[in-house]
Amino acid sequence: MASLRAGCAIAVFSTVVGGCASTYAPNELPPPRDFSVDDMAVGGTGGNGGDDLAGTGGGDLAAADLAAPASHDLAAADLSTVHDLAQGCVDDGDGGVVPTLWMAAPTASGLFAARLRGGTWSAVTTTTGGAVDDVALAVVGGQPLAVAKLHDATLAAARLDGCRVSFPAPAAITSAASTAARPALVGGATGDVVFRGSVNGDQRYYWAHFDGAAWGAIATQGNFLSTLPPTAVRAGGAVHTIFAGTDTNLYDGVVQATGGGTSTPLTGNTSAKQPAAAVAPGGAVHVLYTGTNQHIYWFVASAPATVHDLCDGQPSGCFIVTDGAPALAFGSDGNAVALWHGTDNKLYASRLAGTQWGAAAAISGSDSVTLAPAVTGGVGGSVADVVYVRSDGTARHAQLTAGGWQAPVSVAAAAITGAPALATTP
Repeated sequence: MASLRAGCAIAVFSTVVGGCASTYAPNELPPPRDFSVDDMAVGGTGGNGGDDLAGTGGGDLAAADLAAPASHDLAAADLSTVHDLAQGCVDDGDGGVVPTLWMAAPTASGLFAARLRGGTWSAVTTTTGGAVDDVALAVVGGQPLAVAKLHDATLAAARLDGCRVSFPAPAAITSAASTAARPALVGGATGDVVFRGSVNGDQRYYWAHFDGAAWGAIATQGNFLSTLPPTAVRAGGAVHTIFAGTDTNLYDGVVQATGGGTSTPLTGNTSAKQPAAAVAPGGAVHVLYTGTNQHIYWFVASAPATVHDLCDGQPSGCFIVTDGAPALAFGSDGNAVALWHGTDNKLYASRLAGTQWGAAAAISGSDSVTLAPAVTGGVGGSVADVVYVRSDGTARHAQLTAGGWQAPVSVAAAAITGAPALATTP
């Protein structure tokens, strides 16, 4: 079968010479057909009869032209449509409906990632892209998205390839994006990152939006000034960042796509550490922060004057202090879980019931911990999940179940160099 295209004959057996196909006869096959045209001057018909390539006979290849909309037209079976591999790709054959805990963390060579699925941890393939200092993780459009501060301060991102269950090397979200601190990321149908500038001691926060396919322009939130990393939550359809300003007062900042940002003082609350924020099932934004006396305080952003020490209402033996920034999440049971680094290099947690925080529970066993831990709502029957990095660089997982906190287990044999981040699917 062949057709004429721009004066070049294309045959089943062909080689390309100077842009045109020339036929040849393979061994033990009949010689190639004569595609010459009969000489009209000697009574020819002007073609090759019923088999004329330009004619309309029963053997006419033009009638079966591959470009024509015939029943065997290759365009009708275009692999990019009918057999679209992206449409047919299903994560582990279940459409991604099995609850999964995802972890990302920095290493000296790039991003480390792992997942807890069906009660078993497994490393996720990543592509080395250079040292990562800090990372944030969220689920965007059903797939984990990691946003990282690279060692050279570049703000980069990598989204999980669900077909291959792997992360590519993080790539800069724009040519000019850089950060001096760990970024904050909030997911959903789309993603939003808040980060602190890095050029010439920039203390402003910046914002960029990921629509599921590409990053938009960066908008300077010039009204948000801080020396600390930001937080990010989505509440009431807006992106909020709860931050400690350069004056140590806490503020509730609402990101504006046009830049600037609007901030509300959370009067009466001050901290020299990054606060933690999480959205309750009912939509209220809860805040934890470390006071100047190393006590941990809690309030709801809509009522900042009603603030409680986590030891309020507990027996006199309550001793909740930290030398770091706390972490906060809402468990699968709808109650808040606070997590903090103790002054003894152990990790502790407390649960909120109504307006009363419970006694501190030691969750890291004999492990010594220096990096900030991560906490998220539980998956697969757990109430909450914590991942921290032991002092030897091993990632460890502590799980809260109906029976209480379980003994920590190792995630993978990898040399983690920075604080971990967690996200859950579906």
